[in-house]
Amino acid sequence: MTRYLPVEFGFFVTDTFGYQQWRGGTHWGNDYGREGGSGGRPIYAAQGGTVTKAGPASGFGQWICIDHPTADGSGLTVYGHIIPEVRVGQRVEAGQRIGYINPDSRSNGGVAPHLHFEVHRSVWVPPGPDRLDPTPWLAGALWPGQPAPPPIPVPATSDDDALWSEILTQLIGAH
Repeated sequence: MTRYLPVEFGFFVTDTFGYQQWRGGTHWGNDYGREGGSGGRPIYAAQGGTVTKAGPASGFGQWICIDHPTADGSGLTVYGHIIPEVRVGQRVEAGQRIGYINPDSRSNGGVAPHLHFEVHRSVWVPPGPDRLDPTPWLAGALWPGQPAPPPIPVPATSDDDALWSEILTQLIGAH
C-alpha cells in the first residue's frame, strides 16, 4: 500500500493537528500552503478509495471525502477548502489528482487559500478520538508524481536466519 501527500512538492504544513490555545480548541487536521500562494494548485488522493462526498460543506466551502477499503490502507480522508474534480461514487487511486485549492479566501474563514486535510480511523465522524493526526499517518508518503518503490523480493529459503539476513541486506542496500 502506497500513500501520497495530498499536495505537490513545494507545499509545507502551515497549521498542525491538535489543541491550539490561540484557537481555543483543537484543529482536527493539517493545513498545507506554499510560498507565493496556494489557490488553484492541485490536490491529490492520499490513498485509493471511493469518493463519498464532493461539494458544499459547512466550514469548508467545498470538500471531498474518500473512503479507503482495507486493501488501500483503510480509513477515510477529508480534503477541505477545495474545488472538487471528482464525483460521489467514483473510484480514485493513490496519487490521483482529485481537485484544486479554492482561490477564494471566503471559503476558508478569510485566511490565505490552503488545503485542510483530515484522517479518520474508519468513517467520517464528528471531532473526537477517531480523527487521527495526519503527520504520522503520512510518514513515508510519496510526493504526487513520484513512482512507488519496487517491491522487495522475498528469497525462497527455509532458513529463517538466512531469509532475514537477505531481507535486511536488500533494505540497507536500497537506501
